[in-house]
Amino acid sequence: MTPSDPTPRHPAADPEADRRRIDELQAQLKKARGTVEKPRESSAVSHRQTAIAYRVMVDMIAGLLVGGFLGYWLDRWLGWAPFALIGGLIVGFAAGVNNAWRAIRAFSDDAAKGGDRLP
Repeated sequence: MTPSDPTPRHPAADPEADRRRIDELQAQLKKARGTVEKPRESSAVSHRQTAIAYRVMVDMIAGLLVGGFLGYWLDRWLGWAPFALIGGLIVGFAAGVNNAWRAIRAFSDDAAKGGDRLP
């Protein structure tokens, strides 16, 4: 095509027709999807579960950090490197698992009773 050719390449834009076509497509999508009911779960249960998960995580990390720090301190003080550090990490891990297990057990006992108190 030359610049002097009066025939346009694209038809003139019709925003109203485009809007109608989009509205029709949205209506068809809604009809095809139907009404899906979302599961109704209490937000309190979700918050309780999240709180317990964070508590378990903090218990595990704190146990490792405290055990590691005490083991490192004993290594420096008594010159047992690296045995006290390894022992401290093992004891800290065991303490973290114990605390996490107690928190989970208290949560599950409370949930079985139907209570809504956080341990």
